[in-house]
Amino acid sequence: MTPEEVSRRILIAAPIGRDAELMCTHLQSAGISCLVCKDVDEVCRELDRGAGALLFTEEALSPETAPRLGQALNHQPAWSDVPIVILSGVPDAETQSRPFRELGRRTNVTVIDRPVRIQSLISTAQTALRARDRQYQIAELMEKLQDRVHERDRFLAILGHELRNPLGAILLAAQMRDGDGRLDGEHAELIERQSKHLTRLVNDLLDLSRVVSGKIVLKREVIDLDDALHQAMEMVHDAAKRQKVTVELKKTGEPLPVYADPLRAAQIIANVVGNAIKYTPEGGHIVVSVERNGEHACVRVTDDGVGIDGDRIDTIFELFAQAENAIGRAQGGMGIGLALVKNLLELHGGKISVKSDGVGKGSEFLISFPLTKSVILPAGRAVQQAQRDGQPRRIVVVEDNADVRDLLRLKLKRLGHEVDAVADGMAGVDAIVAQKPDLALVDIGLPGIDGYEVATRVRDSIGRDVVLVAVSGFGQPEDKRKAIDAGFDEHITKPADVTDIENLLSRLPPRRDGV
Repeated sequence: MTPEEVSRRILIAAPIGRDAELMCTHLQSAGISCLVCKDVDEVCRELDRGAGALLFTEEALSPETAPRLGQALNHQPAWSDVPIVILSGVPDAETQSRPFRELGRRTNVTVIDRPVRIQSLISTAQTALRARDRQYQIAELMEKLQDRVHERDRFLAILGHELRNPLGAILLAAQMRDGDGRLDGEHAELIERQSKHLTRLVNDLLDLSRVVSGKIVLKREVIDLDDALHQAMEMVHDAAKRQKVTVELKKTGEPLPVYADPLRAAQIIANVVGNAIKYTPEGGHIVVSVERNGEHACVRVTDDGVGIDGDRIDTIFELFAQAENAIGRAQGGMGIGLALVKNLLELHGGKISVKSDGVGKGSEFLISFPLTKSVILPAGRAVQQAQRDGQPRRIVVVEDNADVRDLLRLKLKRLGHEVDAVADGMAGVDAIVAQKPDLALVDIGLPGIDGYEVATRVRDSIGRDVVLVAVSGFGQPEDKRKAIDAGFDEHITKPADVTDIENLLSRLPPRRDGV
């Protein structure tokens, strides 16, 4: 019998005559699995293996055997309430002190007077088994919930580890100020690098959450996969340089049109190549090749790194797959990067696979996008504008966090822009309406009136004469839609990168004369 069949059988103990065999025969004719036990002790032993219900005649439960059954029930799991059916034929049973009465305090006991009709016996047994099935369902749910608790605790431990590493580096670098309170370029670069690493961790977490919940929105268009590859290589360039790993790029020389979200396509490739860099030792070599494979455009990432154990290769794309080994390992991670890649690719109709000859023998990942027959369009007007002049602009920053506000104002001024910074919503409206800047960066969570109300009042007052950009810690599609509906032109998710702001500035029309 299978474990499931064992757990749903009825154990029968009826020591007189052929009662046990007859009951078992009738129950089996109704599709109910049975096991005849010679006595209560055998029932107790079989109960440890599993049972859907217990069926006794009253003679089987004597003052000596009933307590032993009670002890066996006490050893059952906390969720277990195994149904017991007892056939009683004693005329004055209601006035006697019966040995099995105590069992009713430990589990669900049903007493049936004899002689019993066969259909009544079958119906009672089926009712008992249905109740037992609900117990098993609850037990299975409890086990899953317990697994989730362990998974949560393990993830929080890994998350804490992954966050503390860059935070520790940032804190130490910030404490390397000289006597005048200034940092040298090396430590400033370290802070920037680790801050970007933290941002990627948070973005991966949020992206995976959106993918799993079905809330991610792809902005798909026909692109050349080579363009996504080029962007991905820029994203991993610094990591390869720090790791002292050589990344060799091999292209086909022919267009490979795919219908994809350009940013997500680059993210997919960058995550896989970044993963290869992480697990390739110093001096190692990675080859990234692009190829046409039938109706698919493929990116093949081959490294001579640490490889993958055969026992783990089938789970490498599962969430938290590397969680068991992450803590205490320099290459550790939260185990979400490849899971995110797999989910994003599936949304594009693509897939990813991996092979490795084992530990120490490198790995090969194959990313596959469906080819499209549509024509790749030339770069749009926004891209062309991004290459235009970098003339200074007039900017208003509305941000209630003093550190962020002051640093953003200082950085933008150093880039040659004229910047005014205010700390609350009403002051933001006044400054924007009075100055009519080229660009206003407006935090959403402001004291007084929030960023949405700021945008509404500015539009009511001066119309579209200023480009309004929402800066928010909330970056889901509905948050961006809400910002646009309130009157914003663009939405930037915190932390606001100066590079993102510069890209916005490069797309603005030429500065107005006399402004």
